[in-house]
Amino acid sequence: MEATPMTNYSKHQLIRSRILMIEHYQNKIPITLICQIFKISRPTFYKWLKRYEKLGKEGLLDQKRGPKRPSPRKITPQIRDLIIKFRKRTRYGPKRIKLYLARDYGIIVSEHAIYRTLVKQDLIKKYKKRKKKDPRLYSMPYPGDRVQIDTKWLDTYPGRPYRHYQYTAIDDCTRLRIIRIYDNLSIYNSLRFLRLVVCSFPFKIKEVQTDNGIEFSSSPLQRPHPFTKECERLGIKHILNKPGCPEANGKVERSHRTDEEEYYRANNFQSEKERMKKLRKYLYFYNNLRPNMALGGLTPIQKLRSFKEYKNVKELWV
Repeated sequence: MEATPMTNYSKHQLIRSRILMIEHYQNKIPITLICQIFKISRPTFYKWLKRYEKLGKEGLLDQKRGPKRPSPRKITPQIRDLIIKFRKRTRYGPKRIKLYLARDYGIIVSEHAIYRTLVKQDLIKKYKKRKKKDPRLYSMPYPGDRVQIDTKWLDTYPGRPYRHYQYTAIDDCTRLRIIRIYDNLSIYNSLRFLRLVVCSFPFKIKEVQTDNGIEFSSSPLQRPHPFTKECERLGIKHILNKPGCPEANGKVERSHRTDEEEYYRANNFQSEKERMKKLRKYLYFYNNLRPNMALGGLTPIQKLRSFKEYKNVKELWV
């Protein structure tokens, strides 16, 4: 109740002091002296004088500041709806949505504007500012120099307690991937998947890197594992991560997070058959159409085609 009278009083005092300044001017007091008395600059005095002559006392009130015209890059309701649609359908972040808008619609929107839109719609968590150690980024210089292979367990369905497992292979250089789902982790399935990877990638594989899971390694038993033997037969070097260092297989681990966010959570699968049926389409999209931020916005197949030997390679469908 007290805020309104105080506000009106403040406005009255503000106008009164500026009117007094104008009266001094009308009484032919030098402008330099007026500026000294009221502690303002000459341009400021002339600004208030001009407003007073144009609007009277109302012109002596502070006016709202801001652009007279809306920004040409301001997000319109149509663009906002498009951003929301992209997020709900793909679970993409601001960077990738920005690329899609520019590439497919010719719409240029800043990454921060997209982020603000998603935060307002509760479609993304607000970033927390925290200090992080700069990761050591690396990438193999040539396709096939190293392929990372790992497994990921998948959620079960009601009434079906048996768990399925996803085998994933990703090329370190191009980020091309091959995925298959099997009903168990076994040496047999690991060998099947390895042969599929060798036959499917359009380049020769020199190294395969895996963790120390029993499907890839028998280190506690100190004897050659069938997976290692198969790699040797195919002319491939098998590298094992250090125990307890999953970050060594960081690219395949990060791709599993992408699968979880953009495929498994984004689709309401009712059965394992349905999940496996749509997997090939998702993999085709990932390899040939989806921009990869680690590749500067290129798709994996575009990255592969940047090498002269693979300039005319066809889209990967496995």
